Amino acid sequence: MSRRARARQQRPVYLNAHQIAIGRAQRLSDSDVAGQAALMQHALAEYLAGTNCPAHWRSLADTANMAETLAAMGLGCGPDADQIIEQGQEALANAWQRHAERGTWTLYPAEIEALRWLVRLHCHTQLPARSYGELETALERTRNRIAQARAGNAARGTVVLAGNFDPAQPADNLKTATETIA
Repeated sequence: MSRRARARQQRPVYLNAHQIAIGRAQRLSDSDVAGQAALMQHALAEYLAGTNCPAHWRSLADTANMAETLAAMGLGCGPDADQIIEQGQEALANAWQRHAERGTWTLYPAEIEALRWLVRLHCHTQLPARSYGELETALERTRNRIAQARAGNAARGTVVLAGNFDPAQPADNLKTATETIA
């Protein structure tokens, strides 16, 4: 493509770019944080009650993936947060493994506590301090990270928890929700 053609190339025009920038920089509203926290707490409670476990497992996997991405971005991070996220992901991977082997979604007490801590970290520490732009960036990075891991670009032995963010899988396909990269 010539320089002249590139110069004429159609680019998006934002009529109110300042308003868009202000909106992305705004902290998440209290109602949005409360709504997200209620959804995650409901998903955890329903999962623990044994109601619609596959759907709630996916929601919790998405929470773990978003928490990991936000921590990698420096938002709600540190050794304690990393440990909470890792233990939550291990609990979900173990639950998936047990489901694949025995058909049960049961969690052990330590795994239940790990998931409770994960939901608390994400909903009460990470989300309230985020802006809409940071959340959008984290969502996009999480989707890309899952897609790259599923394509084989993850470290050997990595367990990929693919919830509803996995672009390659429909939400009702649980066959490949977790995968260990060989």
